[in-house]
Amino acid sequence: MDKRDDFGDRELARLVRHMRAIDDYRQSFDRLQASWDTLTLLGQLSGGATEMAGTRSAFADLTSDLLGHLAIATRDKVVSDLRTKAQNAIDVLVRNLFERTADIGFLAADTDIREFLEARERPAEERSRIERRFRDYVAKYSVYSDIVLVDGAGVVQARLGDHPAGEISHPIVSEALGSGGAYVEYYGPAGFVSDGDELLYAWRVEGTGGRRLGVLVLVFRLDDEMAGIFRKLLPDTDWTVLGCVTSAGKIVAGSCPLQLPSGLQVALAGLEGKAPVLRLGGRRYLAVACQASPYQGYGGPGWLGIGLVPLEAAFDWEDGESGSAIDEELLATVTSCSALFPPALQAMSRQAAAIQSNLNRAVWNGSIRQVGSDQANAEFSKILLWEISDTGRKTQAACDASVRELHRTVVAAMLDKCRSRAALAIDVMDRNLYERANDCRWWALNATFARALTSPSPELARLCSQTLAQINALYTVYTNLLLFDAKGRVVAVSQPDQAHWVGKTLTQEWVGRTLQLRSDQNYVVSAFEASPLYGEAETLIYSAAVHDKSARAVGGIAIVFDATPQFSAILKDCLPCDDLGQPLPGAFALLLGRDGRVISSTDDAFAVGQPSALAAEMANVLRHGDAAAISNIGGRNLGIGAAFSKGYREYKRSDGHEPDVMAICAVPLGEAGAAARPRERQVSSNAQLSPRRLQGASFEVATFHIGRHWLGLDAAQVVEAVDVTGLKPSARQARDGLLAGYKLHQGEPVPVLRLDRMLRLDAQGGDGSQIVIVRVEGRIFGLMVDSLGPIPAIAESDVQPLREMGSRIEVPARGIVASDTVAGAERGMLLLLDAGRLGVRLESEARLLQAAE
Repeated sequence: MDKRDDFGDRELARLVRHMRAIDDYRQSFDRLQASWDTLTLLGQLSGGATEMAGTRSAFADLTSDLLGHLAIATRDKVVSDLRTKAQNAIDVLVRNLFERTADIGFLAADTDIREFLEARERPAEERSRIERRFRDYVAKYSVYSDIVLVDGAGVVQARLGDHPAGEISHPIVSEALGSGGAYVEYYGPAGFVSDGDELLYAWRVEGTGGRRLGVLVLVFRLDDEMAGIFRKLLPDTDWTVLGCVTSAGKIVAGSCPLQLPSGLQVALAGLEGKAPVLRLGGRRYLAVACQASPYQGYGGPGWLGIGLVPLEAAFDWEDGESGSAIDEELLATVTSCSALFPPALQAMSRQAAAIQSNLNRAVWNGSIRQVGSDQANAEFSKILLWEISDTGRKTQAACDASVRELHRTVVAAMLDKCRSRAALAIDVMDRNLYERANDCRWWALNATFARALTSPSPELARLCSQTLAQINALYTVYTNLLLFDAKGRVVAVSQPDQAHWVGKTLTQEWVGRTLQLRSDQNYVVSAFEASPLYGEAETLIYSAAVHDKSARAVGGIAIVFDATPQFSAILKDCLPCDDLGQPLPGAFALLLGRDGRVISSTDDAFAVGQPSALAAEMANVLRHGDAAAISNIGGRNLGIGAAFSKGYREYKRSDGHEPDVMAICAVPLGEAGAAARPRERQVSSNAQLSPRRLQGASFEVATFHIGRHWLGLDAAQVVEAVDVTGLKPSARQARDGLLAGYKLHQGEPVPVLRLDRMLRLDAQGGDGSQIVIVRVEGRIFGLMVDSLGPIPAIAESDVQPLREMGSRIEVPARGIVASDTVAGAERGMLLLLDAGRLGVRLESEARLLQAAE
């Protein structure tokens, strides 16, 4: 069965019809195949039918394999990109919701809220004060649209939003009052908030002795959050549709309300296989669904990320911004040595080169057979051989183009993956630090802290330490929380093992900046640097001022971010992975500061605090946005994706702070010094040394190449060219290693001479893959060469003896011939060898070898 028709499997065959690039290559190969069919028939007239039939069959198999691999690579690139976007969307959401689970527990324990519910009387001004506190909270944590406080009977006592519901009988209230967990997470109808589905977080408010006073409910701005996630992941020109879906297949949110509206039911069972196709609204989509990656034990509400792209647009990508920027030579280097390419893909180029080499040799040998034959038959055969050579050249060019496209597609997919993972890492980091800026500002509003700083006492200091400890128990991303007074003296800490800081004065520059803050909306963050508050390791410290009733800063709260494990966890979760979710071999990720120093790394080669060579990517990223490229770092080619911080919501966008961090994800693509496989020279069967008409006696010359040197012999003395495969080294090496070994030819062992060593030629870049069999004066021997050249006719008068050229080097040659362009070759000189003298020299070497034995 023709692989070009079914491409190996039915699922892939359904997709191929939408891959226009594949179809273009297919049509090109079909036209060439028709030419091969014609040439094979004509070849029967010249006796070369068997050779041409073999070449035709080999090229048919190769092109079929190429199209199959290219189709698979094209499909995998699109599916990988789609899966990465869907995975990023759900993972970013889960990390956001993880913070919400801590928020509800802390806010439900707020002193003002607890005292409000404990009071027998709740006058309107007290309700207004609590609602102002809710507004203050949402001013920091802008991810919430409403906060609702109800008593034990479900009566609304205070809320941020405007809603007529005065009493709530929703199951979330009874669950929060009776649950033994740390929070209640709910998604579904919530009539006391809106007419649609809502994502809610609730927990009970407890009084003295654990008495259950009521329930606090936080209403998450899900649609707003998802819109922001989708906006970051999808450029305006992207056809992809992203969404979140429940485990029952109900769409929670979609990036396009027309194609993926909330509430739509989709069949998740159909999203299996390598490239499942989903039918929605009469349209077919390539689709993927991704489970959320748990974050610190939290797996989210049980939703999945879903990605769709219409089949008619799925494969209409250009080379890709990443692929189109890859230099051809660099692409060849990466392809030749990178573990990125499985053996089957690496074999494509070698297979094409082997077929072309066999074809070149067949054409060359066909031309050799015409030497001295009947003129009319020779002319016909030469025309046929020229057509064969030209068709081979076109086929080789088409194969090369498809192989390059295949390799470029694979590399581009990897670069796009690195860029997407870098963008995810920086987005997760921005969101993480957004929470840190919120935390310090909100905690600074705690009334207990203000009282302890305005009217200090040992009892209030102990109460502050207890409060800080309770907060730190909920927010484990901090190693310590510190409360300090207007002179920078530490009043309380959250961790008992850090109690030695109490009474000490903080002298860091960020302390002074904190005490100058006049608004509870502002915060201060230290530089990323070593700190005694973090065991002299590098970290960030966020702080906010504590104000008295007159808005005077009476001190501040500092929170020590546990940077080492937190940043490391972000980077490890964002490493480029394979289809099984395992990090790619050698993949690593970094966070770099604007000064080029390493903030965090998954690779010990990039030490925290040290400058990195990868910082050179920053200028390009700052200028053009997220980027991907291949870079030479430390002698290695690295596929690098880079993304610079863009902030999140108001964080580092409108809060007076500037983005200053770049994320990099990288995958090794082999040694930078590796050389690509050299392209074999094309053989032209009727090339001429000069376009002028030959005068006088002439003869044909069988030419070949050793390295960059062009040599030849009288074609009448050449039997044929054969492949070097099967060459047997001699039992003992001849003097100077001139004897390469013996090649079995027509049942007889033939000695093979190393011309490069005899003539002391630079054979760099050659592979000695051909052997030219020569018969002269009763002797038969072989010459090891790198590639075969044209077989032109030259005039005897054009041969210039070496002595006339002033040569002092004794070589077995008849002379040299000045050449003009030969089949596109550069102008140069052809060294015409003397087969008789070569045979004598080889015979002498053989006698010396026998004597030594």
